[in-house]
Amino acid sequence: MLPIPLALALSIALALVCSAIPWLARSLGGRSLAIGLLAGITVGLVGVARPFPPYLWADLVVLVVAWSGGLLLGRGIAPRFRPFLLLFLCLSGLDVLLTAGLSASSTLGPRTPVSSTPLRFGDFLLVLLWGRFETNLIDILLLTVLAEHWRRRGASYLIAFLPGALGFLLADGFILVTKLGILPGIPFFTAGYVLTEGLHRYVSRHRAPPLAEPDR
Repeated sequence: MLPIPLALALSIALALVCSAIPWLARSLGGRSLAIGLLAGITVGLVGVARPFPPYLWADLVVLVVAWSGGLLLGRGIAPRFRPFLLLFLCLSGLDVLLTAGLSASSTLGPRTPVSSTPLRFGDFLLVLLWGRFETNLIDILLLTVLAEHWRRRGASYLIAFLPGALGFLLADGFILVTKLGILPGIPFFTAGYVLTEGLHRYVSRHRAPPLAEPDR
């Protein structure tokens, strides 16, 4: 297992890349994104039955599915605070339930050793000298959705990057305090989004041009 500071640094780097995707892919239409999504899912399903020997190819498939799916979802939601927050609150509740079920099931029987588990479609994996950095497709997809949402609202790249970065910081800080090993990640992204919304509104108010003084 990677040290938390290194895992956090890699997570922040991943958020930096995912936050740039909406600007890099803004010329792609919905049809092109849908084709990429379907192609990635098809290749991934083949990989479930017959895992890819080089894990980097599996990572590429995960990125294609997550980025194209994230852009499509981000463009399909109204670029307003309340609808977007409602989506993330629903996903957060589902994530909490799934994580609770996973934690309960892991206490009922012995866990499968990592070395005997084949690479699975849905995981982004980097094998480093210090250990394995692993995150799932949903996290990458949601990072892309958050960035696309802010791009459509005319925000800067920094604002688009903040929700994911804050989410990772909050999650790793929570792990350090509680020593828990399994956490639902989406609630932390939701908290990062709410904090970023507050910052965005604060900055927007203070950047409003001053009223012109009347001529005397």
